[in-house]
Amino acid sequence: MVSLQRLRGGWIVCLGSILWVVSLLLETSVFAEVRTVRASGEYRWGETDTKEDAGRLALEAAKRNALEQVAIYVESVTVARGMDLTRDEIRTYTAGVVLVRDQRLSFSVEGDRLVARVDLVAQIETEDVIRAIAALRENEEARTQLAALKQETERLRQELERANRAQANGMADGGDSSMRRREILYRVQSNALVAQAWTDWALSHSNQSWDVSRERANLARLLEAARAMDPQSPHVPLAEKTMAGSERGPAPHASSPSVPSARESARLPRYELVPGPGASNKVHTLNELIYQVPQISR
Repeated sequence: MVSLQRLRGGWIVCLGSILWVVSLLLETSVFAEVRTVRASGEYRWGETDTKEDAGRLALEAAKRNALEQVAIYVESVTVARGMDLTRDEIRTYTAGVVLVRDQRLSFSVEGDRLVARVDLVAQIETEDVIRAIAALRENEEARTQLAALKQETERLRQELERANRAQANGMADGGDSSMRRREILYRVQSNALVAQAWTDWALSHSNQSWDVSRERANLARLLEAARAMDPQSPHVPLAEKTMAGSERGPAPHASSPSVPSARESARLPRYELVPGPGASNKVHTLNELIYQVPQISR
């Protein structure tokens, strides 16, 4: 006959096992969470702005708002995981894994100003974030370059904000000011594409099952698009050289027809990773959000 003590011990072991499984399932569900982020950005046109300028500047504002929301969420996740990261580090590491499910560009009139507005719906998966952060923390080259790109981009954005204020207050010197501002915006977007390439490269090094041929094509595509946005960028050849020296890096850059700089032409370079809003259901990251809106002057 089974003793009461033995039965009680069996139930305790069984209950302990159940509680362990439940806690494991709860932990998995928390850390496998998919978070949806909704963000908007607006830009009020100045005297010499074009529809193209306004759309792209509104997009930059929406991207910054989305990344700030993501950083707050990821900070709570990394604290729960015992990872010591600053908010700046989180912003640097996560833009490449935020997937944009929808983007809408609209125009309206408020008072005596025309307003461009971009609305984004993005998603971020916790495990993707953790994987990206882990890969970048283990890859010193990628981490260093991302930090440098972020520092330069912050400086460019401050310069862009000053130029925008001057434009809005009628203090800008016409066409030259608009062209300079467009150059800054192109450099910001070029840096975002290079940052995406570094993130993808670091992730590929941490995943031996990665499709190497597809990865090489993707990195080459990102860096070529970055070069098109800013032909003088020092970050593109540095990334190509480093990644080409890696056995999992991109194919060497092949010469292609030159792309005019922003000062040489007011038109956007003909590189478009994402069609106009509503034109495609393909998912891209925040860094890859580059589109062309109709080039119509006010």
